[in-house]
Amino acid sequence: MNKFLPLVQIIFLSVAVAFFTLTFTLVEKADTYFVMNIGRHVLENGFPHVDPFTIHENLKLVTQQWLSGIFFWEAYKLFGVDGIRLLDCVIGIILVVIYWRLCLFVSGGNKILSLALGFAVSLLLVPAIVPRPHIISALLFLGEVFLLEKFTRTQDFKFLLPLPFLSILLINFHAAMWLMAFVVSLPFFFVKSIRHVKILAAAMAAVFLCGLINPYGLDAMTYVLHSYGIDSINSGVVEMQTPTAHNLRGKIFYLSAALLIFALTKFKVPLRYILLSGGIMFMAVMHGRNLILYYLLATFPLAYAWRDFSLEKFFGKRDEQYKNRGVMTLIFFLLLTINTAVIVDFLKDGFAKLSLPVEILLMVAIIFLLYNLLVVRHNGRILHPEILPRKNLSFLIVALIIGGIFSTTFELDKREDDETYTNAIKFLLRSERPENISLYVNQGYGGLAGMFGIKYYIDSRSEVFLPANNGRKNILEEYLDLRKGKIYYADFFARYNFTHIITDSEDYFLYEQLSRDKNFRVIYESERVKGYNVIRCKIFVPKNGD
Repeated sequence: MNKFLPLVQIIFLSVAVAFFTLTFTLVEKADTYFVMNIGRHVLENGFPHVDPFTIHENLKLVTQQWLSGIFFWEAYKLFGVDGIRLLDCVIGIILVVIYWRLCLFVSGGNKILSLALGFAVSLLLVPAIVPRPHIISALLFLGEVFLLEKFTRTQDFKFLLPLPFLSILLINFHAAMWLMAFVVSLPFFFVKSIRHVKILAAAMAAVFLCGLINPYGLDAMTYVLHSYGIDSINSGVVEMQTPTAHNLRGKIFYLSAALLIFALTKFKVPLRYILLSGGIMFMAVMHGRNLILYYLLATFPLAYAWRDFSLEKFFGKRDEQYKNRGVMTLIFFLLLTINTAVIVDFLKDGFAKLSLPVEILLMVAIIFLLYNLLVVRHNGRILHPEILPRKNLSFLIVALIIGGIFSTTFELDKREDDETYTNAIKFLLRSERPENISLYVNQGYGGLAGMFGIKYYIDSRSEVFLPANNGRKNILEEYLDLRKGKIYYADFFARYNFTHIITDSEDYFLYEQLSRDKNFRVIYESERVKGYNVIRCKIFVPKNGD
């Protein structure tokens, strides 16, 4: 059993990630579409230096995600949405397996602890494993930290040789995050060996030089300096906002951060772990988009702090014949703890989001879980080594089902939004050619329109619409002023001479103004139910454009 235990753990973690990821609703359609649109354009036309997707002219453009766009576009072209989901699943599995292996290395080979941390992270990563460039950059950063940790422990410079190659991948997959390669390396300079510092400095110099190997040169390398720290982006983009404790994701983050702080202060750990965990934690507090980096790069030092953990110490001595059942025992309690928290939050408002068959499956799983607990309790102590292992498999299956169903409820309404706007755009294309359309649509759905070949006003690449990047004007500020009513909507639409406008009743101000304005005509209307509200979507055209 011990001989095959690492393989068994890898299989278990892979199955867990696959289950959680494949039952997770793909909600990043609009944002994913503009990334894929970039990849398609690069393959068909080469690297653009002027934005080809919007109605604006001569906007300077750095397609800092071009290789990610090709990556996702090829998967989508070959297999459709299923290809994107499969790609997410594979990247998620690689992330968790590398994280597990890093924990195993840091903990000195503590298999039970490494498995527990790997499984916990596999569940917490689910909301972040979406087809966006950040999952690829997270994978590259995790690989970099693993190599730096290997070098620090062994002082063998061969572990630094792949870093320049990772730099090339990072600058082309996700240039906005390229400078983070230097940030995550900084804690590893805090050692007493001068030789170590010199070798690491030489490796990071190579990382910098290899960053030049990209289609945009220094513009890509310094992209982040022009794109972040902007108040309008931080306040207007959800993923750039501070995690809130009002939802489950925020609660888990702050509880885990408190646990991490306690562990790093109670146990003696190397300074590099404190600096790395503290820095990444600070980044996650500032912007929710960094949570994926927090769980992957800030939590693995727990494996070092708790490296002496064992089931014998936790549960007491056990008979020799049950020594190989400890892993499943630990898994059971880990699953039970996680799913208890999940179900409590889920049953508050998640039920309304489920279809009847999924509700039935959830109730059956919960009843079966309670039945197993009653059987175990009836036969003796729950922790009794002769009783609990008999129920491990059923506990595991039920817990995975509950966790998977829960994951499908994340941002389900956003998926419905995408379908609403997709249907509106498809209706528009029944009678119009894409090149004849000049479209105004909410920022979040500009990329969706671009996927159909339609030119639009703005999309989710907020930083592209700043003058520091586009060299022209502050389109983002103009857009925000329109939504706040600081710009008269009729003047705005006349200025850009839009042929069509798509909006819905959630964008209340603009929707109501256009609905009452006799200078605009409705050519399409749909509705959907969201909670207790009916959301209506309309396509408006200016009457002078008939």
